[in-house]
Amino acid sequence: MRPPDQPDQIESRPTPTSLRVLLVEDNEDDALLLTRYFERAGYRTFVHRVETADDMRRALNQPDAEWDVVLADFNLPSFSAPAALQLLKRSGRDVPFIVMSGAVSEDTAVEAMRAGAHDYIAKQNLARLGPAIERELREARARRLKSDAEQALLISEERFRRLIRGMPVGLMVADTTGLIQYANSSLEQLLGYSEQELRSGKFGFADIFELEYEQFLLRLRDIVAQSGRPHPFEALCRTRRGEHIPILLAFTTLAPEDAPDTDVVFRQVAIFFVDLTEQKRSEEVMRRTEKLAATGRLAASIAHEINNPLEAVTNCLFLIGSGRLEARSQEYLRIAQQELDRVTHITTQTLRFYRQSTRPVESDVNDLLEGVIALYEPRLRSYSIGIKRRYRDLPPVHAYDGEIRQVLANFIGNAIDAMQRDGGRLTLRTARGRDPLTAAEGIYVTVADTGCGMDDATRPRIFEPFFSTKGNTGTGLGLWVSQTIIDKHGGRISTRSRVRRHPNDPGGTVFRIFLPLQSTALSAPLITP
Repeated sequence: MRPPDQPDQIESRPTPTSLRVLLVEDNEDDALLLTRYFERAGYRTFVHRVETADDMRRALNQPDAEWDVVLADFNLPSFSAPAALQLLKRSGRDVPFIVMSGAVSEDTAVEAMRAGAHDYIAKQNLARLGPAIERELREARARRLKSDAEQALLISEERFRRLIRGMPVGLMVADTTGLIQYANSSLEQLLGYSEQELRSGKFGFADIFELEYEQFLLRLRDIVAQSGRPHPFEALCRTRRGEHIPILLAFTTLAPEDAPDTDVVFRQVAIFFVDLTEQKRSEEVMRRTEKLAATGRLAASIAHEINNPLEAVTNCLFLIGSGRLEARSQEYLRIAQQELDRVTHITTQTLRFYRQSTRPVESDVNDLLEGVIALYEPRLRSYSIGIKRRYRDLPPVHAYDGEIRQVLANFIGNAIDAMQRDGGRLTLRTARGRDPLTAAEGIYVTVADTGCGMDDATRPRIFEPFFSTKGNTGTGLGLWVSQTIIDKHGGRISTRSRVRRHPNDPGGTVFRIFLPLQSTALSAPLITP
């Protein structure tokens, strides 16, 4: 290799640019001349010369080897430019490859270019080398930027697909003909159809909304026309099992890129499904709970109003009994007085049950139990349920008596419901003891029944809000509220149950409540439905 005939054609560079060159060349003098050429051209150059395939392979595999350009002599004693080009391709590196030779025909040069070489430079015309390298470096940078952008786009699209696939809201995309083009997993779970079934056209809008797609589009257009923008609305959709579920529908039109946002002409529509089943159920439960609370307040008001005439009747009976009466009349009077005492007791317990606690007081749990039993006595008699009491002498408990009375009523009421079909026995036990976990001193209250019992699937869920095994007659709040009240008092509830599968099988449920005598956790009274 010889220096170029016209050195002034070498472009001078005011700021030296680093250039790492992998040179496939067997002539060391040519490598030195090439290095001097780059220096005169304004490059800060590092040239690494290789002569064999193994040398080039090692150079390409170096961890920190970032080559800017590969310059290869066409023919070497044991290597060649085409072989070097294949090695570069197999390495996966996007590095400009320029063939340099002094005795290669045009056909050979064209073949090299077709094989993937970026340029061919004759050793006698090195003036073309600088511009060729600059051009290839620019194109390599452009390719890297494009590749990075494509990779970032792929990552972004994959992230978006995972987000859409995993979001808890159902998503459907349909075209203008009503053909469903996409459905995420939440929609599959909501409707019971697989994405393949929806996209196949076997099931469509008429199956889900019970109206044709054209009617659905007309409704969307009406909504946009009325409000100027799409807004969510409630609807019913039908699942694969034939069930109708309430949903909140939101949608957005996927218009052509050149269409304005307000244009109702679109290529696709994206529809979002939000299941309202639990919300509707919760609203219904809250309405029924409010009705129950209103009924309780009404019962307390009636009991209060009854007290005045009861006192008058009691006084009249006392006056009648102070006179002389026949034996039969005395017996009638005694029965009337006894029944009147029962009515007075019931009204008093009703008032006490619904009276709100304003502060914790010293309460006798045995008396609270008896007060609750007095309210449930008519139901106990009508269902032929016997009561077994095993009360111990107990110290008073510092608690909100109204709330503890409500807890006892919830457990006793559930026990009666579990035995109402076949009768049974209700066992109430109280005892003094300590909490094995905290060593706190307190009392235990046990409510046991001989009812139907609970299976393994039901038992872990009984304290969940709105979970009920009573169908439409239950609110699913009683045990949840009870758990909240006991937690507030620093106590705990344990349970065990056995399902009664046959009339003669032993079965039933036992609830055991621990209440500390003194609780440091008490603050404001709990507001409960």
